[in-house]
Amino acid sequence: MHSSSSLPYLLRIARRGVPFTSGDGQAFVRLDEPSSGGFFILPVRSPAFRHWLFSQFFAECDSVPAAPAFQALLDHLEAEAHSAGENQCLAVWRRVGARGSDPIPREILLDLSDPERQFVTISAEGWRVSPGENALFQTSRSTVPLPSPVPSDPGPPLAALRACLNLPDRAAWIRCLAWLLSALRPHGPFPFLIFQGPPASGKTFAARVLRSLVDPNTAPLTPIPSTVRDLLAVARQSWVLAFDHVSALAPQIPDALSRLSAGLGASLRENPRFEPEPLLQSFRRPVLFTATSRWSPPLELSERALTVCFPPLPPANRLPETELLAILSHFLPAMLGSLCSAVSTALRRLPDLPVPSGRLPDALAWILAASPTLACPGEPCFTEDEIREAFAAHVPRTVEEAVRLLLQQQPQWSGTASQLFELLSPLASCCSPKVLSQQLRDSAPTLAACGITVKFRRAHEGVRVIDLSLKQGDALPQIPPPGPASPVQPAETEGLLAA
Repeated sequence: MHSSSSLPYLLRIARRGVPFTSGDGQAFVRLDEPSSGGFFILPVRSPAFRHWLFSQFFAECDSVPAAPAFQALLDHLEAEAHSAGENQCLAVWRRVGARGSDPIPREILLDLSDPERQFVTISAEGWRVSPGENALFQTSRSTVPLPSPVPSDPGPPLAALRACLNLPDRAAWIRCLAWLLSALRPHGPFPFLIFQGPPASGKTFAARVLRSLVDPNTAPLTPIPSTVRDLLAVARQSWVLAFDHVSALAPQIPDALSRLSAGLGASLRENPRFEPEPLLQSFRRPVLFTATSRWSPPLELSERALTVCFPPLPPANRLPETELLAILSHFLPAMLGSLCSAVSTALRRLPDLPVPSGRLPDALAWILAASPTLACPGEPCFTEDEIREAFAAHVPRTVEEAVRLLLQQQPQWSGTASQLFELLSPLASCCSPKVLSQQLRDSAPTLAACGITVKFRRAHEGVRVIDLSLKQGDALPQIPPPGPASPVQPAETEGLLAA
C-alpha cells in the first residue's frame, strides 16, 4: 500500500491506544485488553508495538503498511506522548511496582503477566488479585506468567518449599527468605544471593525455583555476561537476574553488579536519527548466583551478599527432578500467596519497628517485619537474634576466601594440610586435607593476585608443610556496604486512567 494511503489507517488504529511517557521520558502506548477489562503497555520504539500494529493493519487492510508511513506514525506518537499533559512522567514498572513515594510504599504491586493482565495489590491490610487498575507494567518476550496466588496458612506452603531445597540449616533458610522478600520490593537496594556447593548438591535447582517464585522466565538461569553492555541488556529484559555456574568474572563486572544492586545508570538511543539527546535509564535488580565451589566472590560483592553453602547430597537422597517439580507446582499458588501475606505483614509492621543497623539493613528490616508469618509448622518463630546472626554469619565459601580471612587475622601461617583443614572448617568446597591441598595449588595464582603467597615444602622427617603469607603493604581491604538510597519517584498513573 502506498505511503499516503497507509497513514490514515495507521492513525485510526493507533487511536485505540493512549500515548504517554515514563519517568525517564520513554514513549509508550497503553492498549486495552477487552476480554479481561485490563490493559497492557508497549514502548513506541519496540518490536512488540510494531508486531501489534502490523497485525491490526493486516486484519483491516489485508496488506502491510508502507515503511515511510509507519515511521511517520512512530514520530507522531512520540510527539503526542511528550505533549500529553497529565500523561507524562508516569511510573512504569517491571514485574514489581509500588504506589506511594514514601520509603515504605503504600502498596506493592506484583505483575502476574498472564493473558488476563492481572496483578496483585499488596497493602498493610492484605492482598488481592485484579486486572484493569492503575498500574503500568512492562514485559518482554522472555517473561513467563506467574500463577494467581491463593490465600492459605503460610506455614505449610513455605515448609513444602524448604523441603524441596537441600538447605543445611535454618540460617540458610532465613537467607533465602530474606532474598525473596527483598525481590518483592520495588526499589532496593537488593542483596545478592549466592549459592555454592559441590556438584549435584541441588544449588542450580534451588536457584531456578527461587527465581520462578518472583520472576519466571523462559531462560531461568543464564551464563554471567562478560561485558557491562550485555549485563545491561539482560537488566532491561528481566526483573530478577539469575546466573548459573559462575567461576570467574570479567574485571568490569563486579563493579557493575555492585552498582546494579543500588542503582546503575545507562544511556541509550531509541531513534539515533532524530534524538541527539540519549535516553537515561536507571536499573535496580535482585541478583542470584550459583557458583562453583572454588570461586571466591570479590569483596565488593561478598559485602552485599547472602550466601548459602549447600552440603553434599548423597545419591541415595536424590529425588527425580520431575517429582520435586510436581510438588512445587502443586504448592506454587499457595507459596506465592504466602509470600504476598509476608509482604503485607512487613508493610503493616515496618512503621512501628526501629530502624535496624548492621549488614544489609534494608533486607534485614523487611525480614524482621515479616518474620511472624514465616515460621514452618512444628518449628519456633524466627527470633530477631537468630535473623541477625544469619545475616552476620560469614561462613567461608571457598578455600581462597577462607585463606584471606585467616591472613587478615595473622599475616603468616605454617602447618600441615590436616591442621589447616581443621582451622578453616567448615568449607563447602572440600571434604578432606588432601582435597584442600590440591585446591590450594590450583588457587595459588588467584591468591597471588591478592598478595598472598602459598608455598609447599617438606620439613624434617618428610612432613609436608604449607606456608601462607601476606606480603607487607598488601593488607586486604574491607569495603563497607553502600548506604540506602532514596530513589526519585515518577508520578503515579491516575492521569492515564482518567484519559
